Amino acid sequence: MQLTQRQLKQFIYAGLVGDALDVPVEFKPRDSYRIDAMLGFGTYDQPAGSWSDDSSLTLCLMENLTENGSMVTLFDKMLAYMTTGKYTPNHELFDIGNATRRAIFNYSKGVSPLECGDCSEFANGNGAIMRIAPLAIILLTEKDFKKRSTMIREYTILTHAHERSVIGSVIYVELLRELLLGTELTVVLGTLQQRLQLVGFTEVELAKYQCIFDQDFGKLPRAAIKSSGYVIDSLAAAIWCNLVAHDFQEVTLLAVNLGEDTDTVAQLAAMINVSQKLETVIPDQWQQALIIPPEIHTIITDFTEKFGD
Repeated sequence: MQLTQRQLKQFIYAGLVGDALDVPVEFKPRDSYRIDAMLGFGTYDQPAGSWSDDSSLTLCLMENLTENGSMVTLFDKMLAYMTTGKYTPNHELFDIGNATRRAIFNYSKGVSPLECGDCSEFANGNGAIMRIAPLAIILLTEKDFKKRSTMIREYTILTHAHERSVIGSVIYVELLRELLLGTELTVVLGTLQQRLQLVGFTEVELAKYQCIFDQDFGKLPRAAIKSSGYVIDSLAAAIWCNLVAHDFQEVTLLAVNLGEDTDTVAQLAAMINVSQKLETVIPDQWQQALIIPPEIHTIITDFTEKFGD
């Protein structure tokens, strides 16, 4: 199966919209605000339509995949993002996670790409999963789960080398891939847990993600859902939003208004939602408000032309 260029563009723009909606309220406590439109300024004092490091680093990966680049060239792109503001909406870096910053710094000092990521248990933020969605497109036709997991692991440990982060990335990319192939969300969640046991992950770390595989996870109240930058919290919150809401606007706004690490939770939730419904309607006013410089438009166009039908 290959997505059409239009479907692939929907997939990309869903993430950009989810990210940009949340930038003004990132880190704000739950219920201290209410977002229902694309606003500006706020947390980072950026104009409406600005997206964060989530999308910038995703664009780095998209461009690198289009160019058949290596891990070295990918790190070169991430270094350009951190040092010059490349891959940003306004040519200005205003947000980057600590683990990602450290990994890029390690690379700049000559450390091998696959050894740059922090393997500490305290470095399990969402900085890997927020940039890794394009792998779901690349791996659509790869039928060997172990090969898919190996690739996902390699792209994850560039910045986040602990097993918990690797598991989170595998869950997220596999979830997107299965949804893009037409499998229902509840069905994917029902089978993915067993699949994860096939590639050697430890039971202790797999158990950390048990909540998202529980049949009643979607019945949990909003108060029980955490939306921090911890990889498990962010991924679980995004999945929960898609279990309790349905259309793109409802899911994305639910995620936006959870508070805390809003940009990543909403980006993940939006991409999960659009993967289920590739003909979904993203509100025009949200798409039109996005700041898309010419060079970013080129990256998106080149990626969709190469990997879309």
